[in-house]
Amino acid sequence: MRLPRIARRPLAASTLLVIAFASACEQKELVNGPRLTGKDTLFASYVALGNSITAGFQSGGILDTTQAESYAALFAHQVGTRYAFPGFRPPGCPPPIVNFQTGARLGGGTPSTCALRDPSSVTMALNNVAVPGAAVIDPTSPLSPNGNPLTTLILGGKTQVQRALDAQPTFVSIWIGNNDVLGPALSGFAFGTPTPVDSFGLRYDAMMAQLTSARKGLTGILFGVVNVTQVPALFPVDSLIADPTFKAEFNAAVTGNPATDVPVSGDCNGAHALVSLEIIAALQSTTPGHPTSVDCATQAPFTLDTVKQAIVSQTVAAYNQHISTAATSAGFAFIDVNPLLAQLRARGLIAARPDFTSATAPFGPVFTLDGFHPSALAQQLIVNAMIAAVNTKYGTAIDTVAHP
Repeated sequence: MRLPRIARRPLAASTLLVIAFASACEQKELVNGPRLTGKDTLFASYVALGNSITAGFQSGGILDTTQAESYAALFAHQVGTRYAFPGFRPPGCPPPIVNFQTGARLGGGTPSTCALRDPSSVTMALNNVAVPGAAVIDPTSPLSPNGNPLTTLILGGKTQVQRALDAQPTFVSIWIGNNDVLGPALSGFAFGTPTPVDSFGLRYDAMMAQLTSARKGLTGILFGVVNVTQVPALFPVDSLIADPTFKAEFNAAVTGNPATDVPVSGDCNGAHALVSLEIIAALQSTTPGHPTSVDCATQAPFTLDTVKQAIVSQTVAAYNQHISTAATSAGFAFIDVNPLLAQLRARGLIAARPDFTSATAPFGPVFTLDGFHPSALAQQLIVNAMIAAVNTKYGTAIDTVAHP
């Protein structure tokens, strides 16, 4: 077995909740139940801003079925409000990975395959304007280094804020900032460091100011940033050192042969570093200067020693303090999903290290085949946490989503 590269577009299991679809007035819209009584005006127009998790990215790909499993779609269904989204036709844009070991994608597609938008999803007002790959700069910027084909296909030349305002929202959810740390963490800071806290705060405040100044009385919920050192695409180097069976599986993932040793540097002993799944493609590369071993020095790519782990954790904590303050200032609810992730890890639902022998569930039931985007089950858990925070803040009585 030799794992092919699982492309991480710089863009994060099928749900048991059945959602019906209908196409009308040239828009793809979820058919929702009766709206909550007594709080109808709160959710008269709901819009979700964010990045790939909000958009419905799973296993390195996106299409209309994964988009319908987003927590944003589930929330709209629970409150019984309109939910038009930019549906991508099967097999996706790009198609999700369906086999972790081979890297095969839905419909035989590739990382560059794009089936484009479903014409029935074209509408002037979207209720999900999230764009895979977006960082905190993007909701207010039509042009940024994070721009990609999906940016144009979803937003049509506008910013997320502009597209959100087209729907005249009464309630918004915003989950932005994960990509400000995820890319640097997965590369071991080889391709940049996390967005500075001051810059993050200024950009976040600009987004909030544009929304709240245009929509007086706007309500909503802000999500904190995930501490990405906890995603299973980063696993302990100690596993490679202490477990010969796992090391052989890692060897096979890189070279195709469990007996062909991939060197692990001596500085990894006792380093308690995290290894990025992206190191596999780097070790396979023939580009001059590519790594030839797993190295745990502070300057080494594709690993996070304890110094870099601390930088990530401290940065995320500072981001979340700013977001929490912004929520208080705007009168919004706030949610930090990191305690939820910690609980799931403690229960063994998030794998401590990849299972390189599994084709379909290498990271457990909560994360999909790219190691950092949530599964349909995880999206249900996220929306239930979101619903609890909204009910507490606004005195609503939204029902949670049933899940296994």
